[in-house]
Amino acid sequence: MYGTEEAVSRWLALVPNISSGNLPPPAVTQEQVERQKKRRKLNSQGHKLLSPPASERVALAGNEMSPSTPSSSKRPRDDDENSFTYDNSQLDQTTPRPSRNQRALTNQNPTWEPFSAGTGEGTPSQASSASLNSGIVPVLKKPRSVNSRTSPTRQFRNAEVNETGFHTESLRSEKCPPSLNTLWRELNRIGQGGAILPVSLESRWGDTDANIPFFAYDRDPATKDQTESVDLPSFEWVQSLYGRAKDCRFNRESELSWNGDVHAPILEQVFRVDRFTSRGPVDFRWTQAAQIIREFKPKDAPSKMVDFCVFYKPAKGSPEEHALELACKTRPGHSINHTDFSDLCQRPIALSIETKRPHIEGDTATLQVSTWHSAQWRSLRWNHGPTARTIEFLPGIIVQGHEWRFVASVLDQDGKSLLLEEVKLGGTDSELGIYSLVLGLKRLRRWIEEDYWPAFVSDILNHDSG
Repeated sequence: MYGTEEAVSRWLALVPNISSGNLPPPAVTQEQVERQKKRRKLNSQGHKLLSPPASERVALAGNEMSPSTPSSSKRPRDDDENSFTYDNSQLDQTTPRPSRNQRALTNQNPTWEPFSAGTGEGTPSQASSASLNSGIVPVLKKPRSVNSRTSPTRQFRNAEVNETGFHTESLRSEKCPPSLNTLWRELNRIGQGGAILPVSLESRWGDTDANIPFFAYDRDPATKDQTESVDLPSFEWVQSLYGRAKDCRFNRESELSWNGDVHAPILEQVFRVDRFTSRGPVDFRWTQAAQIIREFKPKDAPSKMVDFCVFYKPAKGSPEEHALELACKTRPGHSINHTDFSDLCQRPIALSIETKRPHIEGDTATLQVSTWHSAQWRSLRWNHGPTARTIEFLPGIIVQGHEWRFVASVLDQDGKSLLLEEVKLGGTDSELGIYSLVLGLKRLRRWIEEDYWPAFVSDILNHDSG
């Protein structure tokens, strides 16, 4: 594009006189014919002026260039500011232009800069500033929507800026309430395996290749009788579970194998008398297909699911069961929880468990539990407001192969979910780790019965559980 009539005249003088018949037409090869056919197919705008040869076009552009303009080996570009005064009919139609929507955005906010593709920040770059100064309209990039295929890092950022999202922090934070602080420190002690086994098991394990350290046995006269009375899984069960977990690890088996052959049997050991009968009001369900109800899902976040949920089931015909039924009638999805999956509609979720294969997708697991808890907090506060604070935290467990880690979420001063990480409960990579894990889960079962359920009844059902 040329900025003055004089430049246009010089350009026209360089165009050869194609109407002259003095010279015989040059011989045309078959290859040139084919090439011309292709060129004609692409050039549908025959009414436009012909361009001079490339070498002459470069020389002409160089004459028009300001002396202060740096030279470049790239295709020259006219930087004449007067070019902005031309209307669209005068512009070179071969120049690529942004879409109509992009031009509208630029006209509304000419100083707006697109987000940096590398950092996700809206800081103007030198290149984009130069583009604006030279008259080239930058292509505006709309922030991409967040879905289940978006990277965990970007999903975390989205959750942090949204009011319905969440933050993450350490369990050793000052935001950890006293009741949670007491619980996680007790779980941490159990997870370390000190004095958690009765001395009577020492001789039994001593005849195997199990590496159970000396400090794992309770020899304190003040507590050893109590430790002897603890209901522990059988010697054979621990050996069998350890062997199956080891196979899953070294055979690189799928998450489904871990869940079915390792994780579920551990939960059955803690929450059930046998495979089908619960030990009491606390039980668990596989919840891999449990979706978050739309009203409770964090804004702009993909729906997240967890693998297992531990819930409380009140006695049949009890006042609490009746209160649950009444509450469900007026809640989204007719569910007492933030999901309407199966029988969880009338059984309050107390503990959520997300599982992954070893050494992979740690951030994804944290993201899933955080999103799940964020929705659960909105469910608990639905129709109750910020004054209902008897429930101080929601516990969760993240499992990666052998390792089980305890996490918990609280509400910050703005009512936003804050996930606090993490303490090791135990694991299936050793016999002692399995004992620690079972005892830690038993402690959580007792917390659900003695602390969470009474608080839930008071907060959500407005009923006295005592």
